[in-house]
Formats: sequence, structure tokens, C-alpha cells
Amino acid sequence: MARKDRTSVICRILYYLCALSLWVLPAFLIWVWFCADLIAMQNGRIPVKAIPFPLPVSTKVGMVLLTALLMVPTYWGLISLRRFLKACCAEDYLGTQNSRLLKRFALGLMGSALLSPVCGAALSVVLTMHNPPGQKMLAISIGSNQFILAGVGALIFLLANLLKRASLIAEEHAQII
Repeated sequence: MARKDRTSVICRILYYLCALSLWVLPAFLIWVWFCADLIAMQNGRIPVKAIPFPLPVSTKVGMVLLTALLMVPTYWGLISLRRFLKACCAEDYLGTQNSRLLKRFALGLMGSALLSPVCGAALSVVLTMHNPPGQKMLAISIGSNQFILAGVGALIFLLANLLKRASLIAEEHAQII
């Protein structure tokens, strides 16, 4: 009985954290969009002359669009994860839709991992597009984070397939009894 209560508590905590992140993430990104030039100037890794201050409106619009493109799979995955956790909070662990929701979350993780290097490269171009010739930049970044995120997404996708099999077995057993 204690294990069941612990699982319910953890599901509820994760549900609220996921729901909170659906609000905090866009608010944080809006702050970043409006303060990007200040952040870039204070960042020691980016040369001060590389990014114009203040950023032109077209650059900020480009940043918004690129970040929104990167956030689409992440947000879609988080919405699916929230729905999955809501079902788990109601102790519906083997529901028919749970495996589909978990697969969507996994696909969101993998999509975010795949889009991250592309959007990062495009963002470096957008940030320096108003610079004079010879000072425009293209930065391509592929790191272990993308590989780990894609791997975790693939693992969750596999677990979602196993959950689907388990729910089919549970449904078959329920029909027998």
C-alpha cells in the first residue's frame, strides 16, 4: 500500500512540475528574446563586436521564430507528458491512451534534439545578419546533450511500446475474468 501511495505522490509532483514548466518556459524565452542583446554582450564567449547593440527588430523577430520552431516539439511533448501524468495521478497506469501519450513525449524529445543544431546554426546567422561583410558568423554546435536527449527519447519510445503491450495483456486478462 505504501508503494502505491509513493507512486501517486511522485506522479502528482511530476504533473505539477510539468504543468508549471508549460507556463515558465515561454515566459523565460520571452525574457530571453527581449534581453538577448544584453545577454550576448555580457556573455564572455561572444565577441562584443559580433552582435550589434541594440538588436534590430528583424533580428528579434527571427529569434522568436527560430526559438518557436525549436519549442514546438518540446511543447507538444510536454503537453502529452502532462496528460500522461494526469492519468497516472488517477491511477490509470495501463490506460489505452497512455502509451500514445508517452510516445508523443518521446517524439518531442527526439524532435527537439534533432532541431537543436539546425536552429542554433540559423540563430547565429540571424544574430549577425546585419553585420558588415567579413563579420557575419555561422556557428554549428552538436554536443553530447543532443545525443543524450535523442537516446532518452528513444528509450522512452521503447518503454511506451512495452506499456502498450502491457495494457493489451491487462485488457485481455480483464476479459477472461
